[in-house]
This record gives sequence, C-alpha cells and structure tokens, in this order.
Amino acid sequence: MVQLNMSTVYDYLVVGGGTVGCVIASRLSHAGHRVALFETGPVNYSTEIMSSSGAPLLHGTPAEYNYKSTPQAALDNREVPNYGGKLLSGSSGVNYGLWTRGHSSDYEAWAKHVGDERWNYGNLLKYFMKTENYQGSNVSSKVHGFDGPISVIHGTKKYPLRTEILNALQQSGLKVNPDGNSGDPFGISEFTENWKNNQRQPSGLAYDLSKTDVFTNTTVARIDINIHTKTATGVTLQNGQSIKACKEVILSCGGIRTPQVLMLSGIGPKEHLHSLGISSIADLPVGKNLHDHVSGSLFWKLRNPEKGLAVGSPLFNKSEYFTGTAVDWISTITIPNDLISAAAAADGTSLHKLYGPGPRAHIEFLTVYAPIAGGGTEYRLPFDGTHISTPTLLLLPTSRGQVTLASTNATDDPIIDPEYLSTEVDRALLREGIRATIRAMETPEGQSVVEGESPPPGFPQLTSASTDEEIDSRLALMGSSFYQNAGTAAMGTVVDTKCKVKGIKRLRVSDASILPLPIASHYQAAMYAIAEATAAMILEEEDPSA
Repeated sequence: MVQLNMSTVYDYLVVGGGTVGCVIASRLSHAGHRVALFETGPVNYSTEIMSSSGAPLLHGTPAEYNYKSTPQAALDNREVPNYGGKLLSGSSGVNYGLWTRGHSSDYEAWAKHVGDERWNYGNLLKYFMKTENYQGSNVSSKVHGFDGPISVIHGTKKYPLRTEILNALQQSGLKVNPDGNSGDPFGISEFTENWKNNQRQPSGLAYDLSKTDVFTNTTVARIDINIHTKTATGVTLQNGQSIKACKEVILSCGGIRTPQVLMLSGIGPKEHLHSLGISSIADLPVGKNLHDHVSGSLFWKLRNPEKGLAVGSPLFNKSEYFTGTAVDWISTITIPNDLISAAAAADGTSLHKLYGPGPRAHIEFLTVYAPIAGGGTEYRLPFDGTHISTPTLLLLPTSRGQVTLASTNATDDPIIDPEYLSTEVDRALLREGIRATIRAMETPEGQSVVEGESPPPGFPQLTSASTDEEIDSRLALMGSSFYQNAGTAAMGTVVDTKCKVKGIKRLRVSDASILPLPIASHYQAAMYAIAEATAAMILEEEDPSA
C-alpha cells in the first residue's frame, strides 16, 4: 500500500474497497487514470479468509461488520444479525461464494422501472460474461464467459445424497434445469459457486489493483461537496485529511454504508439530516427502499446417519466435500397467483403491479447436508451427522425498510430496520415456499432419506398441511437474513440511470444500494456485472469513440 499524500490529486476517488469498488478501481486505473481506493478495513488474505468453507466462522469477527437490525415484529421482535465484509474486497472476502444471476425478468423489471434499457438482461449479459471463467463444457458460450477473472464451478463434489435429493425434488414436481444461470433459473440446477483451487477469490485479488493507490484502514467521513455549484470535489477522511478528485468521486460502500456516507455528506432526507445537525445539500430519499432476502430453515433427521451422509459424521470425509457449502442442488420456483392474489389485495395492490407479467422467481430452496440456520435464532442442532437442513429464501420481497443515521460519526453503525415480512404478500410467499420445500421431503424418495422434520421444543412438527399460523410461528423463531441488503440509494430516486447522484455533479454510486427492485439472486454475480457496466460507462464518457 502507498503512503497517503494530501497534495496528490487523483482523477477518481473510489470510496469503498468492496466487490464493486475493487473492480471499478482496477478498470479505471488500467485505462490510465490516477485512482485512489479507500477501504475502512485491512488487507486480509489469511488462511481463514481464503478458505472456501470458512465463511460461517467469520461472523462475529473483525473481518465483518457485525450488524443487528432493530427489533423485527414479524420475527418475534428479535434483533436480527446482518453482516458485510470489513476488509479489502468487501463481502467477496467473507461470503459463501454462491453464484446466481437471477431471472432475466428481474433485470427487465429494473430497466422498465427506471426507463433505461441499459439495465435489462440483454444489455447486462456481456458484463456477466466478461466476469466469468466458467468451468465445464455443458454451458453455452452464448450466455457464459470462459476467460474472465472469476472462476465459476458446479457439480464437482457429488455428495452421498446427491441422487436421492434430486429424485425427491423431481418427485415433488420440479424439473431439472441444465443451467440455472442462463437467465431462467426455474427448476432444479447444480449448486454453483466461485472458488478457484478450493480457495476464495476476493475481488481485490481477482482484479489487479497494482496501478491503483489503495488505502486500507482508512475511513471516509464524508464526501466534500461545493454547496454553491453542487459538485463533489473530493473526500474528507475520519482523521481530518482531505483528498481531491479532478473528475469524480465514486461511492461503493454497499447497501448499509453507502447511504450512511451520503447522509453524512448532506445528501438524504432533509428532516432526518437536520435532526442530527447536518446541513442538507440534496433532499433525496437516501436510506429508504431497503430490501433484503429473508429466509427460514428447517432441520430433518436422517434415517441412516451411520452411512456418513452429513457434515459431522466421521465417514463424511472426502476432501472435495469441504469446498464451499455442502449442497448439490438449488431449486427456484414461482408461487402461483391464486395462492397469493388475496394477499396482494390485502396490501392494497395487485400482483401485476408488484411483479408485472409472467412468472417470477419468488422462492429458492436448498438442501444442505448440515443443520444450518440463519443468525439470531436460539434453536440450533449440533453438526454430528444426524441432520440435514432446508433453507428457504424469499427472493423478491415487497417489504421495504430503511437505514438511518445513529450519529454523525462515520465509524458508528447506522440504524437498520428491514421491516422483514411486513407485507401480506411476503408472508404468503414464504409460507408457500416452506410448503414446497416440505413437499419434496414428503415424497417417497424424500422419506427414504429422512424420518421427519425436527421441530424446536414446544413447536409442532411442520408438514405441507401445516396452518399459516404454525408456519408463521416457526418463521418468527427461525427467520433470518441472507445478508443481501440493497436499494438504499435507488436508481430512479437517488441516482439516475448512469448511477450519478441526482442534483450533485461528479458523484456516482455503484453497488447493491442502487438496485431499485430486488433481484432473485445472491447478488455477487450481479454486483460484478454492475461494476463492469459502471466502469465501462465511465470510460465511454471519457472517450465516446471507444
């Protein structure tokens, strides 16, 4: 890392050395621009960070922001844990490595919502492909890349229950999808991850930063803005130093920290800023529109655990089993309109208004060969080889929360209120998703694998015929975040379709905070594509003939 010199003037300042920030800094610096990248956390490529199976062990450590939400009414008033990477490479340095694009309809809805086709799936496809180094010969070169910086793998582990779980999913009515990352994820697909030689690929290593001035352990306190011209001129660090930008400041701190930096800089809801003594420069709905993927896990007791079928058994010991997460298949489904239309009406809307035409990828569920549960629940089972689990995710939530400032100190965590499951539609969708998950385990093949669901003490065993109240009660105990926070500097309301902050010159945002609507994915693949698209857009503005 270089020594910070206040007299140095950069073309671009990139605030936030996470997944997106590293990509943009790399692309701009390799195009010949003088770029500085600021990251609050350290450089950390230790064994613990680089391990492909180590993500669960990083929660609660200094490698992550260890957030807690406000008490969530639908989740038994629990303060739900949430996490993000606090090191160079951001969440790509601590995440679980899932690689899912979502449905093409998600991007079409985004483009329609903001009135700019540059964000539809067809136009983003080249950036998805640019990112990928797809391993395997059974995917199309028309939709995948094979020489990008990110190694993408699937189907390499083949766990003991692979065939039985596939059969159970098929017996429940799902069809095999040979490529769930083709823009159509519906059905049963190979679980796809981004590891290389059983190692993590942090963005700061995958993308060359050798031509970027990288400043780690450096917190940006605010963006400096000329209040007369409404122009971003640089940044002020937490230690009081100021750094100038000749061309732009690019903010890329993620769905939680990006709105915090904007508000600390005078960009956000005027009344909220004034309550903390911050002068308002641009009255924009920063921090609003927070959406996150909420999930619920069920545990299933194995019939023959002595065969070494799950994590914790001494016979579950092949080295490839411990690359990434112990999963073979990922299932993505739509929930039929007749099961959720009444919920939409109760919310004062319609499914067409919420989701537009065509089936949408509402729900995803996994079969994990270990009893995993999200953070914040007290119900845990030991990893002793006797249980597997089925996390079920709500991919397209209609609930919206907010991020607000707790103080004017950039090192303090902001206040996070996701308002999980606050709409009837979200509750109806996740209930039906849980039922679909259970139906797979209730099939003849599923029953050959498990004895049944293992409920927490005092709770009834769940079946596909369980009541709404029974499922809601379980979700209140088990519901958790999948740490995919987005929407808090939304395109269309906070930034324009070129990611430029409205009303402020030379200030751009690129990260999950710009997503105006949820995407039915785990966001990592989408963030790489968005980063590549943003960098290309900036360079094109520099040289329109390029």
